[in-house]
Amino acid sequence: MTARWEDLATRARGLAAHLLGRVDLDALARAPGLDALAEALRGRGLLPAEGPVTPETLELAVRRMAGARLQLLAAWGRGRNALCAVVFEDEDRRSLRALLRGAVRGAPAEERLAGLIPTPGLPERALAELAALRTPGAIATLLTAWGSAYGPALLPDAAATRPDLLTLEYRLNSVFAIRALRGARAARSRGLIEFVRETVDVENACTAIVLAGTGPDTPLARAFVEGGRRLSLEAFSDAVAAPDASAAARRLSVAFGSDPLAPVFAQAAADPAAIEAAILSRRIAAQNAAARHDPAGVASVLHYVLRLRAEVLDLRRVIWGVMLRAPRPAIAAALVSA
Repeated sequence: MTARWEDLATRARGLAAHLLGRVDLDALARAPGLDALAEALRGRGLLPAEGPVTPETLELAVRRMAGARLQLLAAWGRGRNALCAVVFEDEDRRSLRALLRGAVRGAPAEERLAGLIPTPGLPERALAELAALRTPGAIATLLTAWGSAYGPALLPDAAATRPDLLTLEYRLNSVFAIRALRGARAARSRGLIEFVRETVDVENACTAIVLAGTGPDTPLARAFVEGGRRLSLEAFSDAVAAPDASAAARRLSVAFGSDPLAPVFAQAAADPAAIEAAILSRRIAAQNAAARHDPAGVASVLHYVLRLRAEVLDLRRVIWGVMLRAPRPAIAAALVSA
Protein backbone atom coordinates (compact mmCIF):
# COMPACT_ATOMS: atom_id res chain seq x y z
CA MET A 1 0.00 0.00 0.00
CA THR A 2 1.70 3.19 -1.17
CA ALA A 3 0.73 6.73 -2.04
CA ARG A 4 2.78 9.63 -3.31
CA TRP A 5 2.60 13.07 -1.81
CA GLU A 6 5.37 14.91 -3.67
CA ASP A 7 3.51 18.22 -3.96
CA LEU A 8 2.23 18.42 -0.40
CA ALA A 9 5.42 16.97 1.07
CA THR A 10 7.49 19.60 -0.73
CA ARG A 11 5.28 22.38 0.58
CA ALA A 12 5.34 20.95 4.10
CA ARG A 13 9.14 20.93 4.02
CA GLY A 14 9.05 24.54 2.86
CA LEU A 15 6.78 25.48 5.78
CA ALA A 16 9.01 23.55 8.18
CA ALA A 17 11.94 25.73 7.16
CA HIS A 18 10.19 28.66 8.87
CA LEU A 19 9.74 26.89 12.21
CA LEU A 20 11.96 27.88 15.10
CA GLY A 21 14.94 25.75 16.00
CA ARG A 22 16.50 25.25 19.40
CA VAL A 23 18.91 28.16 18.89
CA ASP A 24 16.01 30.50 18.13
CA LEU A 25 14.04 29.33 21.16
CA ASP A 26 17.06 29.71 23.43
CA ALA A 27 17.51 33.26 22.17
CA LEU A 28 13.85 34.06 22.84
CA ALA A 29 14.13 32.58 26.33
CA ARG A 30 16.93 35.09 27.10
CA ALA A 31 14.60 38.06 26.51
CA PRO A 32 14.76 40.39 29.53
CA GLY A 33 11.00 40.97 29.54
CA LEU A 34 7.76 40.58 27.64
CA ASP A 35 8.24 43.72 25.54
CA ALA A 36 11.62 42.49 24.33
CA LEU A 37 10.18 39.04 23.70
CA ALA A 38 7.29 40.53 21.70
CA GLU A 39 9.74 42.52 19.59
CA ALA A 40 11.76 39.38 18.90
CA LEU A 41 8.63 37.44 17.95
CA ARG A 42 7.57 40.25 15.60
CA GLY A 43 10.99 40.08 13.99
CA ARG A 44 10.35 36.42 13.25
CA GLY A 45 6.90 37.11 11.82
CA LEU A 46 5.05 35.45 14.68
CA LEU A 47 3.23 38.53 15.97
CA PRO A 48 1.28 41.37 14.33
CA ALA A 49 3.05 44.70 14.13
CA GLU A 50 0.99 46.25 16.91
CA GLY A 51 -1.12 45.25 19.87
CA PRO A 52 -1.05 44.93 23.65
CA VAL A 53 1.72 42.83 25.15
CA THR A 54 0.60 40.36 27.82
CA PRO A 55 1.30 36.63 28.17
CA GLU A 56 -2.26 35.94 27.04
CA THR A 57 -2.07 38.11 23.91
CA LEU A 58 1.32 36.69 22.94
CA GLU A 59 0.10 33.14 23.39
CA LEU A 60 -3.06 33.86 21.36
CA ALA A 61 -0.97 35.33 18.54
CA VAL A 62 1.23 32.22 18.47
CA ARG A 63 -1.83 29.96 18.32
CA ARG A 64 -3.36 32.05 15.54
CA MET A 65 -0.16 31.85 13.52
CA ALA A 66 -0.11 28.07 13.92
CA GLY A 67 -3.74 27.89 12.86
CA ALA A 68 -3.00 29.99 9.79
CA ARG A 69 -0.20 27.62 8.84
CA LEU A 70 -2.53 24.62 9.09
CA GLN A 71 -5.08 26.48 6.98
CA LEU A 72 -2.38 27.02 4.36
CA LEU A 73 -1.54 23.33 4.45
CA ALA A 74 -5.23 22.53 4.04
CA ALA A 75 -5.49 24.83 1.01
CA TRP A 76 -2.48 23.18 -0.59
CA GLY A 77 -3.80 19.75 0.34
CA ARG A 78 -6.98 19.91 -1.71
CA GLY A 79 -7.15 16.64 -3.54
CA ARG A 80 -5.36 15.06 -0.58
CA ASN A 81 -8.42 15.25 1.64
CA ALA A 82 -7.92 11.89 3.35
CA LEU A 83 -4.41 12.78 4.51
CA CYS A 84 -5.34 16.26 5.73
CA ALA A 85 -8.48 14.95 7.44
CA VAL A 86 -6.44 12.52 9.56
CA VAL A 87 -3.81 15.12 10.42
CA PHE A 88 -6.37 17.73 11.43
CA GLU A 89 -8.56 15.26 13.29
CA ASP A 90 -5.62 14.28 15.49
CA GLU A 91 -5.23 17.95 16.41
CA ASP A 92 -8.98 18.29 17.01
CA ARG A 93 -8.93 15.23 19.28
CA ARG A 94 -6.20 16.82 21.39
CA SER A 95 -8.15 20.06 21.59
CA LEU A 96 -11.39 18.36 22.62
CA ARG A 97 -9.53 16.34 25.25
CA ALA A 98 -8.06 19.53 26.74
CA LEU A 99 -11.44 21.26 26.68
CA LEU A 100 -13.14 18.33 28.42
CA ARG A 101 -10.43 18.19 31.06
CA GLY A 102 -10.78 21.91 31.64
CA ALA A 103 -14.57 21.67 31.97
CA VAL A 104 -14.33 18.82 34.49
CA ARG A 105 -11.85 20.84 36.56
CA GLY A 106 -13.77 24.09 36.17
CA ALA A 107 -10.67 25.79 34.76
CA PRO A 108 -10.88 29.32 33.31
CA ALA A 109 -11.54 29.47 29.57
CA GLU A 110 -8.09 30.92 28.82
CA GLU A 111 -6.40 28.03 30.60
CA ARG A 112 -8.42 25.47 28.64
CA LEU A 113 -7.21 26.95 25.36
CA ALA A 114 -3.52 26.78 26.27
CA GLY A 115 -1.50 25.12 23.53
CA LEU A 116 -4.49 24.39 21.28
CA ILE A 117 -4.11 24.92 17.53
CA PRO A 118 -7.11 25.98 15.45
CA THR A 119 -7.90 23.74 12.47
CA PRO A 120 -10.38 23.91 9.58
CA GLY A 121 -12.66 21.64 11.62
CA LEU A 122 -12.30 23.55 14.90
CA PRO A 123 -11.32 27.13 14.06
CA GLU A 124 -10.39 29.66 16.72
CA ARG A 125 -13.94 30.91 17.25
CA ALA A 126 -15.23 27.35 17.74
CA LEU A 127 -12.49 26.54 20.26
CA ALA A 128 -13.25 29.74 22.19
CA GLU A 129 -16.98 28.98 22.23
CA LEU A 130 -16.36 25.45 23.52
CA ALA A 131 -13.90 26.71 26.14
CA ALA A 132 -16.53 29.08 27.52
CA LEU A 133 -18.98 26.27 28.27
CA ARG A 134 -19.26 25.22 31.89
CA THR A 135 -19.78 21.47 31.63
CA PRO A 136 -18.76 18.49 29.47
CA GLY A 137 -22.45 17.98 28.75
CA ALA A 138 -22.69 21.44 27.23
CA ILE A 139 -19.61 20.74 25.11
CA ALA A 140 -21.09 17.45 23.86
CA THR A 141 -24.43 19.12 23.13
CA LEU A 142 -22.83 21.89 21.08
CA LEU A 143 -20.64 19.42 19.17
CA THR A 144 -23.76 17.42 18.37
CA ALA A 145 -25.53 20.53 17.11
CA TRP A 146 -22.52 21.27 14.90
CA GLY A 147 -22.73 17.79 13.38
CA SER A 148 -19.46 16.58 14.91
CA ALA A 149 -19.10 12.81 15.18
CA TYR A 150 -17.72 13.30 18.70
CA GLY A 151 -20.85 14.94 20.07
CA PRO A 152 -23.23 11.93 20.06
CA ALA A 153 -20.44 9.64 21.29
CA LEU A 154 -19.72 11.88 24.27
CA LEU A 155 -23.25 13.02 25.11
CA PRO A 156 -24.62 10.07 27.17
CA ASP A 157 -21.66 10.11 29.59
CA ALA A 158 -21.01 13.84 29.44
CA ALA A 159 -24.59 14.62 30.48
CA ALA A 160 -24.17 12.77 33.79
CA THR A 161 -24.30 14.80 37.00
CA ARG A 162 -20.64 13.98 37.67
CA PRO A 163 -19.07 12.96 34.34
CA ASP A 164 -16.16 10.53 34.55
CA LEU A 165 -13.20 12.00 32.67
CA LEU A 166 -11.67 8.60 31.97
CA THR A 167 -14.85 7.47 30.24
CA LEU A 168 -15.10 10.70 28.24
CA GLU A 169 -11.53 10.36 27.01
CA TYR A 170 -12.17 6.73 26.11
CA ARG A 171 -15.19 7.78 24.00
CA LEU A 172 -13.19 10.54 22.36
CA ASN A 173 -10.20 8.34 21.54
CA SER A 174 -12.38 5.46 20.33
CA VAL A 175 -14.18 7.65 17.80
CA PHE A 176 -10.86 9.11 16.69
CA ALA A 177 -9.32 5.65 16.20
CA ILE A 178 -12.20 4.45 14.04
CA ARG A 179 -12.38 7.59 11.92
CA ALA A 180 -8.63 8.11 11.59
CA LEU A 181 -7.89 4.51 10.62
CA ARG A 182 -10.66 4.68 8.04
CA GLY A 183 -9.22 7.91 6.69
CA ALA A 184 -5.66 6.58 6.65
CA ARG A 185 -6.74 3.54 4.67
CA ALA A 186 -8.62 5.79 2.25
CA ALA A 187 -5.41 7.76 1.81
CA ARG A 188 -3.67 4.50 0.81
CA SER A 189 -0.71 5.37 3.00
CA ARG A 190 1.03 2.79 5.17
CA GLY A 191 2.93 5.59 6.92
CA LEU A 192 -0.32 7.33 7.85
CA ILE A 193 -1.88 4.09 9.11
CA GLU A 194 1.17 3.48 11.31
CA PHE A 195 0.95 7.06 12.60
CA VAL A 196 -2.67 6.53 13.67
CA ARG A 197 -1.89 3.19 15.28
CA GLU A 198 1.02 4.72 17.14
CA THR A 199 -1.24 7.55 18.33
CA VAL A 200 -3.68 4.99 19.74
CA ASP A 201 -0.81 3.15 21.45
CA VAL A 202 0.43 6.40 22.99
CA GLU A 203 -3.01 7.30 24.33
CA ASN A 204 -3.44 3.82 25.83
CA ALA A 205 0.01 3.98 27.40
CA CYS A 206 -0.61 7.40 28.96
CA THR A 207 -3.96 6.18 30.29
CA ALA A 208 -2.23 3.17 31.88
CA ILE A 209 0.29 5.43 33.61
CA VAL A 210 -2.51 7.59 35.00
CA LEU A 211 -4.46 4.57 36.24
CA ALA A 212 -1.52 2.69 37.74
CA GLY A 213 -1.95 2.09 41.45
CA THR A 214 -5.45 3.58 41.58
CA GLY A 215 -7.61 0.45 41.38
CA PRO A 216 -9.98 2.06 38.82
CA ASP A 217 -13.70 1.36 39.09
CA THR A 218 -14.14 1.50 35.32
CA PRO A 219 -13.59 -1.87 33.56
CA LEU A 220 -10.29 -1.77 31.72
CA ALA A 221 -12.01 -2.78 28.48
CA ARG A 222 -13.72 0.64 28.66
CA ALA A 223 -10.42 2.42 29.12
CA PHE A 224 -8.41 0.61 26.44
CA VAL A 225 -8.92 1.79 22.84
CA GLU A 226 -8.64 -0.75 20.03
CA GLY A 227 -6.61 0.05 16.94
CA GLY A 228 -3.03 0.27 18.17
CA ARG A 229 -0.12 -1.88 17.08
CA ARG A 230 2.27 -2.37 19.99
CA LEU A 231 0.15 -2.30 23.13
CA SER A 232 -2.31 -5.15 23.68
CA LEU A 233 -5.13 -5.17 26.23
CA GLU A 234 -3.11 -7.70 28.24
CA ALA A 235 -0.04 -5.46 28.34
CA PHE A 236 -2.25 -2.46 29.13
CA SER A 237 -3.85 -4.33 32.04
CA ASP A 238 -0.42 -5.37 33.31
CA ALA A 239 0.73 -1.73 33.33
CA VAL A 240 -2.42 -0.57 35.11
CA ALA A 241 -1.84 -3.25 37.74
CA ALA A 242 1.58 -1.75 38.55
CA PRO A 243 1.85 -0.19 42.03
CA ASP A 244 2.60 3.30 40.72
CA ALA A 245 3.21 5.37 37.59
CA SER A 246 6.96 4.70 37.52
CA ALA A 247 6.47 0.94 37.64
CA ALA A 248 3.80 1.20 34.94
CA ALA A 249 6.22 3.10 32.68
CA ARG A 250 8.82 0.37 33.10
CA ARG A 251 6.29 -2.30 32.15
CA LEU A 252 5.23 -0.27 29.13
CA SER A 253 8.84 -0.01 28.00
CA VAL A 254 8.99 -3.81 27.91
CA ALA A 255 5.64 -4.03 26.12
CA PHE A 256 6.79 -1.65 23.37
CA GLY A 257 9.75 -3.92 22.70
CA SER A 258 11.90 -2.69 19.80
CA ASP A 259 9.65 0.28 19.08
CA PRO A 260 11.50 3.64 19.15
CA LEU A 261 9.12 4.78 21.90
CA ALA A 262 10.24 2.02 24.29
CA PRO A 263 13.23 4.02 25.67
CA VAL A 264 10.94 6.98 26.32
CA PHE A 265 8.88 4.91 28.75
CA ALA A 266 12.03 3.56 30.40
CA GLN A 267 13.25 7.11 30.97
CA ALA A 268 9.79 8.26 32.06
CA ALA A 269 9.90 5.84 34.97
CA ALA A 270 11.91 8.49 36.80
CA ASP A 271 9.55 11.35 35.85
CA PRO A 272 6.12 10.20 34.59
CA ALA A 273 4.89 13.81 34.37
CA ALA A 274 7.33 14.46 31.51
CA ILE A 275 6.08 11.59 29.37
CA GLU A 276 3.95 13.55 26.88
CA ALA A 277 6.75 15.98 25.97
CA ALA A 278 9.24 13.11 25.66
CA ILE A 279 6.88 11.16 23.39
CA LEU A 280 6.30 14.17 21.15
CA SER A 281 10.05 14.76 20.84
CA ARG A 282 10.69 11.13 19.92
CA ARG A 283 7.84 11.07 17.38
CA ILE A 284 9.24 14.18 15.71
CA ALA A 285 12.64 12.51 15.43
CA ALA A 286 11.10 9.34 13.98
CA GLN A 287 9.12 11.22 11.33
CA ASN A 288 12.19 13.28 10.48
CA ALA A 289 14.16 10.08 9.87
CA ALA A 290 11.32 8.68 7.74
CA ALA A 291 11.13 11.92 5.74
CA ARG A 292 14.86 11.79 5.03
CA HIS A 293 14.46 8.24 3.76
CA ASP A 294 11.42 9.14 1.62
CA PRO A 295 11.17 12.94 1.16
CA ALA A 296 8.11 12.60 -1.09
CA GLY A 297 6.18 10.51 1.41
CA VAL A 298 3.65 11.31 4.09
CA ALA A 299 6.35 11.60 6.77
CA SER A 300 7.30 15.10 5.58
CA VAL A 301 3.76 16.29 6.33
CA LEU A 302 3.57 14.48 9.69
CA HIS A 303 6.99 15.80 10.69
CA TYR A 304 5.91 19.34 9.96
CA VAL A 305 2.63 19.10 11.87
CA LEU A 306 4.30 17.55 14.93
CA ARG A 307 7.00 20.22 14.89
CA LEU A 308 4.36 22.92 14.64
CA ARG A 309 2.62 21.44 17.69
CA ALA A 310 5.92 21.41 19.57
CA GLU A 311 6.64 25.02 18.59
CA VAL A 312 3.32 26.21 20.02
CA LEU A 313 3.99 24.38 23.29
CA ASP A 314 7.58 25.62 23.46
CA LEU A 315 6.66 29.24 22.78
CA ARG A 316 4.06 29.05 25.52
CA ARG A 317 6.78 27.86 27.91
CA VAL A 318 9.07 30.68 26.76
CA ILE A 319 6.36 33.33 27.13
CA TRP A 320 5.43 32.34 30.65
CA GLY A 321 9.04 31.64 31.58
CA VAL A 322 10.03 35.18 30.60
CA MET A 323 6.97 36.57 32.35
CA LEU A 324 7.85 34.76 35.58
CA ARG A 325 11.57 35.47 35.16
CA ALA A 326 12.41 31.78 35.28
CA PRO A 327 16.10 30.90 34.85
CA ARG A 328 16.94 30.38 31.19
CA PRO A 329 18.33 26.85 31.78
CA ALA A 330 15.03 25.90 33.37
CA ILE A 331 13.11 27.14 30.33
CA ALA A 332 15.48 25.40 27.92
CA ALA A 333 15.22 22.11 29.82
CA ALA A 334 11.44 22.06 29.33
CA LEU A 335 11.51 22.61 25.56
CA VAL A 336 10.35 19.86 23.21
CA SER A 337 11.97 21.11 20.00
CA ALA A 338 15.39 19.72 19.18
